[in-house]
Amino acid sequence: MEKEDARKQSREVLHERRKQVIRLHRKGMPVMQIVEYSGLSWYAVNTAITLYATSGAAALKPAVRGKKSGCRRSLSEPQERTIQQIICDKSPEQLKMEFALRHLNFYTA
Repeated sequence: MEKEDARKQSREVLHERRKQVIRLHRKGMPVMQIVEYSGLSWYAVNTAITLYATSGAAALKPAVRGKKSGCRRSLSEPQERTIQQIICDKSPEQLKMEFALRHLNFYTA
C-alpha cells in the first residue's frame, strides 16, 4: 500500500486514522504491520502511539494547523487601529503624502 502524507489529510480524517492505529496497536499488531495496513508512515503511526501512551485518547485529536492569528505582525493591533483611524480621518495632503489613497467602490460601473 502506498504511504499517505498525514499532513495533507483533514484534521477529522487524521483523528480517525490515529484512532484506528491505536485500536490495531491495542490488539497487539506490530508497528510495521500497522504501517502497511493503514498506509500511514512509520512516523505518523509512532506519533499516534506515543501521544496515546503519554496523554491518552484526548491527545489524538490533531491541533489546528497553520500560522497563529497575529503571527509575524509588523504592528500591534492598537497601532494598526490608530493608523487606520488616521487614514480615515485625514486627507493625503494633511498627512503630506505625495500620492492619493484610492478607495475602491465595487458598486459603481
